[in-house]
Amino acid sequence: MQRTLDRRIGRVAGGKVPRDLTVFRHRMLLRARAAVSAMLRGSPRRPVAGRALAGALALGDMAIAELAAIPDGAELRRRDAARLADDHPGTEDAFATRVQSIVQQYRDGQEIDSANASPAELLGACLAGLPPAP
Repeated sequence: MQRTLDRRIGRVAGGKVPRDLTVFRHRMLLRARAAVSAMLRGSPRRPVAGRALAGALALGDMAIAELAAIPDGAELRRRDAARLADDHPGTEDAFATRVQSIVQQYRDGQEIDSANASPAELLGACLAGLPPAP
């Protein structure tokens, strides 16, 4: 029944049948978490240590472990990117714009909340050049 409904929706939507992209999205999320964690660890201007940083680094560690178990290689990343290409165009640009906005807020004097900052906010603090953690 669901497949028939998907085909009908696909015809109405211009011929594309909806696909279940959950697995591909999940792997891309894991890659993003791992990348942000690596940037936070490698930054000479790592934000003030706190619960938020510990949480972001833990998310990154879990993502790295899950990707290693797949195993995640260049070919799988390429196939995932190809499958998700039409999913939400502009997602990367929207994230970059959001991080740039966060960077500007920190450069304008906003202080980082070391207990509740999101990984994107922590990344923004690194990129803003806030004083490094002691």
